Amino acid sequence: MNGRTKLMSAIYGALLAVPMAVSGAAAQEYKIGLVSSLTGPGSFIGDPFLKGAKMAIDRANAAGGINGKKIELIAYDSEASADKTLVFVKKLINDDKVAVMLGPDFSGTVRASLPTIEEAKIVSLYNTPIIEPKPESFHFTPWPSEETGYRVALKSLQARGVKRLAVIATTDLSGQSGFNWVNKLHAEYGITLIASERMEMVDKDVTAQLTKIKAARPDAVFEIGSGAIVAVVCKAYVRLGFTQPLMLSTGAISATFPELLKGITPDTLIFATYNLLVVDTLPDTHVSKKPIQDFLKLYKATYGKDGDQYGGSGWDLAQIAIDAMRKVGTERVKIRDHIQTVKNFPGTMAPITFSPKQHRGTADDAFIMAQFKDGKFMLTK
Repeated sequence: MNGRTKLMSAIYGALLAVPMAVSGAAAQEYKIGLVSSLTGPGSFIGDPFLKGAKMAIDRANAAGGINGKKIELIAYDSEASADKTLVFVKKLINDDKVAVMLGPDFSGTVRASLPTIEEAKIVSLYNTPIIEPKPESFHFTPWPSEETGYRVALKSLQARGVKRLAVIATTDLSGQSGFNWVNKLHAEYGITLIASERMEMVDKDVTAQLTKIKAARPDAVFEIGSGAIVAVVCKAYVRLGFTQPLMLSTGAISATFPELLKGITPDTLIFATYNLLVVDTLPDTHVSKKPIQDFLKLYKATYGKDGDQYGGSGWDLAQIAIDAMRKVGTERVKIRDHIQTVKNFPGTMAPITFSPKQHRGTADDAFIMAQFKDGKFMLTK
């Protein structure tokens, strides 16, 4: 595919047909760019992110687009590579001349692209909580802070009487960042970090690491990593006979869990997550319940599979981008200024609010504690 994901291709043919690019200035075209990990180990984030964004754009186009013109989505597959991300970001800016970008999605890919994004003065609505967005910049994220996610998780472990904690974390930037937070915060919750092990996202077996951890006799284990490695950890955890709670980092959770962890779910698998995954347990008066249910119903009808927070993020951010172009056109600075006025957008994680001083869109109380048991997500403490 030569890097560019034209979803008329064999892999994504059912999703998107990208028309020939023409001069945006001449035709007042409405173009949204997307850079995400559509294939490879990061596809559990990038694939649903694209699907959610595509669904929002299709709905807008079915209703007449913007000023009677269709919105074009141009998507590239970064394969979670910082180098490829930067190439595609520059291509979207200089060649495709998009008005706004969705993504990137991993901390490393976002860091690699931010200087270029800021220099070009183009909005990036990126899909990770790890990078702290700067006030009055051109980058925004809908995710609550990474620190708060780890605080919620550690508070839950404290309430369960955990005193001795072990960590197994991936070696990538996300894994290192998560490990740093646990290392920094654990003592505040009366918890001692007694062992730590590292793993690669592409590892197929972590028995050696978990054997060392088991010998340290922790009260609980904190897994920090996302994607297929979660199943690798759970499989070894069950096989080695762990009975202690296994806490997962927030980024590890996705709608693929029921299939991914079939037959290998630890007895107590807990994590800080978002309302979307436990929407059926929310009271009918909850502000996020109907927006989440509407998204999940449409996602299931469109793609034949369950949506998750990554698809929800694509859905939310595409709608915010579309509304900005509908209100102020395609001038990049005006788009940034408009997005800074978004208030209480009914997001699938929580209501989203931006301001010139706050480019992180959801409050820290968006996190809840949940458990995965008997093939289902449910609330826990």
